[in-house]
Amino acid sequence: MTSAAAERDSPHGTALLARGLADTLGAWLATCALPVPNGFAIVKSSTVRHVSAGELAPGLAVHFKVHRAATLADRARDLWRGARGRVELERLATAHARGLPCVEPLAAGRFEGPSGPRSFVLTRSVPGAVPLPRGPLDPASAAAAGALLRAAHDAGLRARDLHPGNVLRDRSGALLLCDLTSASFTESLELRARAQGLAFFCQDLDGSVLDPAAAPLLAAYAASPELVRLAMQCGRRLRMRALAAFGRRATRTCRHTRELREADDVRWYFATETAELHAAARDAALATPPANPVKSGRRGAVWFDGALVVKRRATAAARRLHQASYRLRFAGVAAPAPVALRIHHGVGLVFTARVARPDLHAELQAGALDTAAQLDAARALGRSVGRLHAHGLRNRDLKFENLVRDPARGEVLMVDLDGVRAKSPADGRGQAADLGRLLAALVDHRLPAQARVVVSFWRSYLAARRCLRSTQATDLRRRTAARARAWARTHTATTVR
Repeated sequence: MTSAAAERDSPHGTALLARGLADTLGAWLATCALPVPNGFAIVKSSTVRHVSAGELAPGLAVHFKVHRAATLADRARDLWRGARGRVELERLATAHARGLPCVEPLAAGRFEGPSGPRSFVLTRSVPGAVPLPRGPLDPASAAAAGALLRAAHDAGLRARDLHPGNVLRDRSGALLLCDLTSASFTESLELRARAQGLAFFCQDLDGSVLDPAAAPLLAAYAASPELVRLAMQCGRRLRMRALAAFGRRATRTCRHTRELREADDVRWYFATETAELHAAARDAALATPPANPVKSGRRGAVWFDGALVVKRRATAAARRLHQASYRLRFAGVAAPAPVALRIHHGVGLVFTARVARPDLHAELQAGALDTAAQLDAARALGRSVGRLHAHGLRNRDLKFENLVRDPARGEVLMVDLDGVRAKSPADGRGQAADLGRLLAALVDHRLPAQARVVVSFWRSYLAARRCLRSTQATDLRRRTAARARAWARTHTATTVR
């Protein structure tokens, strides 16, 4: 039978909790279909925690968070620091004691679940409360968040996971802290710790703390110029680390990926955003590949299967290709949605959603684009390449044959990602190679409005980099022109001027 013991009564003295809380919770948890109690609704779920909401007793609405020690490292951490449920309850109680607005902690405990020991924390639900959205906030919410961050930092709260999703807004518009599992308390934070906190909170904004949407937040925080400068430095480093971390999600179970292991050492990694194509991918993996694929070479083959594009690669190359889709998604670069990766005996199959349109090279060759469409495509392509480079990514196979225009969404998608690599945002030589290849191909098409198209591309490219506050590569235009001339001499009969 499942057992539980309350490790702390509510600091605010709820009558029910004061009278035999351990017995109440023990009897209640014994009837739960873990990790979701009977009658509770799932609020958030991941591989290591589940959050549900419901009524523990009539008139007592609570949120029930269950932590699972999924790995040996998780168990060692819990032994060293204590169960995470109890740790979070103590952090919330300390926040209350220091005058910070947060959800009310009620109880914490441990129990034996079907997959081993788990810990939980109960907090009182806040009627009508919703988390702040990730990304730009309205000015009032941004100002309230800035005031909350200033109060938290002054009170010594060092929360490594404090982002807008961990801040609740109630019906009156007041903000409350929640999820302080990874928090700690010290004296008032020093300058660099404040900068790291601001950068982490603003990580979903394109320009980090220098994004226009962050201005009300910084004003309410009363951030000094030195603090903003340090926060921007922290934001750039954080973006690079976050890009690498998001790429690793391609091959591990998380809310973006589902791993499945089958007989004969077959491993699947399904992208959750394209769940409607998973069955088609499994059918395509069992089907016989076509005798004449769309592409075939030393790296592998590419063929179409209904709504899917299937690429066969060696295992390491397949992993990189699947990971590249995740990296471009994080960077905001237009590309076909990833569907799945299948690994079996050294061979990988990468499945992506098919974009059933001709590539940009074919459209230009056929004269299918008028001047307005060409300018729109140049702006969309400049935006994507600008975001690609600002995130430190390169695409060594960036050419018109690997670009597909989507006029409905106003995007130009990169459809062949074998050449995507992670580099430094200041890698001027690599970025010039990408840009020079595009410029040489554009000149080779001899468009009537070619000068306007090039200007539109450059303006959009530079605007994307400025929006992301990326470090600008030195002499990028000069290097791009030189690489374009070299590419034209080697691959075309065009002279780039």
